[in-house]
This record gives sequence, structure tokens and C-alpha cells, in this order.
Amino acid sequence: MQGLSVFEKGTGYLEACLSRYTGSNAYGMLYILALVYILVFGNEKEKQIFLPAGVFLVLTVYNPAAPVILNRFFDVNSEYYRLFWITPVVILVPYLSVKLVALSDHRPVTAALLSAILIFSGSFIYASGIPFAENIYKMPAEMLEVSRLIHADAEVEYPKVFLEYEYNMQMRQYDPKLLLTVDREAYMNAVMYGLTEEQLNDETHPEYRLIAALVRNEEIYINDFTDALEETRTEYIVIDKASPMVSYLKDAGLSEVGSTENRYIMKYTLKEPYEFELVDYSVVY
Repeated sequence: MQGLSVFEKGTGYLEACLSRYTGSNAYGMLYILALVYILVFGNEKEKQIFLPAGVFLVLTVYNPAAPVILNRFFDVNSEYYRLFWITPVVILVPYLSVKLVALSDHRPVTAALLSAILIFSGSFIYASGIPFAENIYKMPAEMLEVSRLIHADAEVEYPKVFLEYEYNMQMRQYDPKLLLTVDREAYMNAVMYGLTEEQLNDETHPEYRLIAALVRNEEIYINDFTDALEETRTEYIVIDKASPMVSYLKDAGLSEVGSTENRYIMKYTLKEPYEFELVDYSVVY
């Protein structure tokens, strides 16, 4: 999960991850209380259905030692929270709530009480007002304008683009014809943990030099920067107008080909033009 490291948190990683993922962890506690109720008052069929999964999750996913052990074999920093999705909270808690209402002699009161518990255990989705989408794509209108301007200028169907972090995360969902220089995982790792000297000198990942210069504002020799553009075949860079790196890009030979309210679209002319070709999966071998 972003900003959290198993190496730094150790056995405290699970608690930190849960707090980041679920806030107060209230629904997790409701799930545990529901398991205890089933254990004490449930019938045999309910115990067979719900308890094995609960015991398994407590021993694995919700075991503070689990992420530490798994991290020795896999990098779980950015993926561990996905394991919380397998917890059948939305199955057991509503099931038990309905059962308690059915068993109650005062059903309206019990239903109202349980509804209040469920409501106040969560976070009100409209607490900060109702956000209205700027367009049917539910994406920032400025980002859509960036996409339009790049395609209007590009001489190829699939131009390669370096975008700032937020746009990089969103553009991959909106415009598949813009090839992103940096993938999601590489971007997240670089932003969260920084870049080592070894990574900057890694010839197999020239995109790290671009991140270092444009995102972390680190000093990268212009020749090394333009070499990285050539090696990654990056033609366009979208950068905030307030960024101190705008003049750096101009010194590196990039020219402004468009702008929006808050962004410049800078173009680098590759020494050898590159045109991406889609794989033809219709061909059956």
C-alpha cells in the first residue's frame, strides 16, 4: 500500500495497512463479533460455513507475521491490501443482522439499532459534498484536453508520453493510444522510496532518469536525460506550468507544442522516428 513498507513497519505493517484501508476498522470488528456469535450461538450448518474461513483468515491474512514472512519471498508492499477483499464481511455481517432481527421480539427497534450501528461504523460518502463529474468519462477535463492536443500534433497513431503521477494513473484508463513511458508500479516505487545511484545508472531502465529529473527534481545531465528520451522513445512530456523543470526541458531541446490552463505539452524530436505497431492477434498460427 502506498507510503507503507513492510521492512520499516515489521509486524506493525498489518495494523497500519488496515487503518489506511478501512479507517476505524469498525467493519472488521463487526466481522469478528459476528464470528464469535456464530461460534457461541450458531447452529452446526452456520459453523461449518462461516468458521473455517474465519479461522483461516485470522491465521493468514490477519496474522501480523504474515506480511513479514511473505515479504521474504515476494514484494507485498503494494499488493497486500488486496487480500482484505477475500474477507466475507459483506456476507456474514448482513446475514447475522437479518437473523438477529428475525429472532427479536421487537423487530422495528432491533432493525433500527442495527442499521444505526452499520451506518455509523462507516464513513459518509457525501460528507464533503456531492462531487459532480466534469464529463462523461469522469476524468479531469484538462487531462482530456492534453490527450486531444497530443494526438493533434503527433505524426503517429501511438505517441509515447511522459506524464506527471496523477495523470499517468488516469490516462492509462482513458486513452489507450497514448503509450506511457513509465508504468504504474515503477512510478509508485520511485515516488515513495526514491531512486538509488544504481537505478539511475541502470541502462535497462532509462525511465528512472526521467522520473529523477521531472518528478524528484534531481540534477541529471542533459545528455543523460535526452539519451533516456531516445532509449524510451518518448516524444512528449506533459509538465505543470509552475514546475522549475520547464526551463530545463527547453535547454534539453524540447519545444512547446500546446498548453492547457495548468500544463505545458513539450515535444522532443527523436533522432530516429518510432512507430508502434499493435500485435495482430487475429492471425492464428
